[in-house]
Amino acid sequence: MNERDYHEYFIKDGRHVGRYEEMYRHCPDPWHIEALGARLDMAAALLLLTGRGGGVRRFLDIGAGLGLFTGLLTETLWRENPEARGLVTDVSPSAINRAAQRLADPRLDFMPLDARELPDSQDESLRDFDLIVMAQVLWGLLENLDETLAALAARLGPGGLLLISQHFPGAERQSYGAETVASPEDLALRLRRAGFEILNTLETNRSSNHHWAALAEKKK
Repeated sequence: MNERDYHEYFIKDGRHVGRYEEMYRHCPDPWHIEALGARLDMAAALLLLTGRGGGVRRFLDIGAGLGLFTGLLTETLWRENPEARGLVTDVSPSAINRAAQRLADPRLDFMPLDARELPDSQDESLRDFDLIVMAQVLWGLLENLDETLAALAARLGPGGLLLISQHFPGAERQSYGAETVASPEDLALRLRRAGFEILNTLETNRSSNHHWAALAEKKK
């Protein structure tokens, strides 16, 4: 298998396969992140954090993959608070090991984490964050999305922030998930139900592979 076959491990024939560790072992660049580099959607998502980095002392990055977006995130946060510390996670140990090599910095810790297990996790290290980031991980969390979003809210401190960056490819390109979260509006509704207030959003490329970024705050 090569990187062109990553759907064998991710979403295929309208169902979530979710074999992420195998994917990262067999597909060097499954999402073409290395090939494409920084993109407009990444810049748009990070723009939502402008002026807020000074209040972020500790952040959690969920589904960091190979760490390209995480690197841009840390640059954004550290411009405003160089002391901010982060916990960088991914369900795939192979992916998180590669991210750790890319992003090696004493202010960052790295660990494998399946975000679907957060609702039942008692790990004290996964609490009291000022910011949680989820970039392009929605389709891997749909099976228990509401419980996961509520668990994220519980792991934020008072006034904590959640940054979501997500593509919505459209039903003609991806049937999986359309019955659960068909649009950004559907996701926004679930965020509110989980205890978040949406502060700001940005959208790009609405006509094809629609990208939506949102910054939400944990309700007091």
